[in-house]
Amino acid sequence: RYYKETGKNPREIFSLHSVFTGNPGTGKTTVARILAQIYKALGILERGHLVECDRQSLVGGYIGQTAIKTAELVDKAMGGVLFIDEAYALTEGGGNDYGKEAVETLLKRMEDQRGKFIVIAAGYTQNMERFLEANPGLKSRFDRTFKFEDFNPEELLGIAIQQLADHNITPDDAAKNQLKAYIEYLYKKRDKYFGNGRAVRKVIEEAVRNQHLRLSEMAKSKRSAKTIGTLLFEDVKEFTPDNIPTQKTGIGFK
Repeated sequence: RYYKETGKNPREIFSLHSVFTGNPGTGKTTVARILAQIYKALGILERGHLVECDRQSLVGGYIGQTAIKTAELVDKAMGGVLFIDEAYALTEGGGNDYGKEAVETLLKRMEDQRGKFIVIAAGYTQNMERFLEANPGLKSRFDRTFKFEDFNPEELLGIAIQQLADHNITPDDAAKNQLKAYIEYLYKKRDKYFGNGRAVRKVIEEAVRNQHLRLSEMAKSKRSAKTIGTLLFEDVKEFTPDNIPTQKTGIGFK
């Protein structure tokens, strides 16, 4: 507001390139999307959209292709946010890797078109620390780092309840207690691949499928609004300590 009142252009003053560190499912992409909308509302960004990409989107297979691919994505992100997931992969390929070319192209555009778009680089905390050390220009361009902590069991249960509510489903006490115990166990046994909100989503998607299967076997005349909107213990009974998801991929069950 001050800059606008004094006739200054906030886009020429703010540098909002940031690093988001943390495990999967901690909300990095979601927060980036919200920030883009906030920056647009403040007049810092023209469009406020989010362009998501990763190493594969930026790096080509032969000399010269990487600069073209990176430039095209930056062009798409103009007026908004370029969100680079697992950004550290750009600097972990060795001296002859084309990821270095992507970083150099990106750094030049960040400097030449300062204020016209924002880059948010995201990934595991330790990997992102190495990423910033890999090129002298990276640390100077990214002046803000935000660490996304793992959700605690209470927060994860809250996420599960909210995701069920999105399906217009409420768990009964037995189902809620089963989910609570299972989430607490997942949290206790978590490793660096723990999916946080993403892991919870997998559980809820499976529970909702189980509920739908149960209801499909029930006569239509016996289904009421309450039965359709209630998650029972039998819908979540499979979620036990000996049936934990494969956390590295977040897909499937052991």
